[in-house]
Amino acid sequence: MDDLFEHLMESERDKAINGFYTHFIVFLSVIAGLALVNLVSGDAFWIQWVVLGWGLGIALHAFLIFVRRPQQEHKLREVRRLREEKRNAAAAPAADVPAASDSTPPA
Repeated sequence: MDDLFEHLMESERDKAINGFYTHFIVFLSVIAGLALVNLVSGDAFWIQWVVLGWGLGIALHAFLIFVRRPQQEHKLREVRRLREEKRNAAAAPAADVPAASDSTPPA
């Protein structure tokens, strides 16, 4: 069951990372197109505001995927490990208790 959970976490992590890279590629493509439009139109240089706004969004997305998510996954693994240790510790004393015998100990 833990292997399945680990596989699902890796799958979600991969999806999130791929989502970030897709976002970044779209960002670069749109910014290149807008920069071309800005240069051809001859108007005042306005593309920096688009880059600044969307760039902050990209930076936040990168932070959430590459910093925050691994921290949360680490906490989940730690909680799961502690829970497993507690479960093993609770089962261990029950296994160590000798079975009661019908005979009385010699005096």
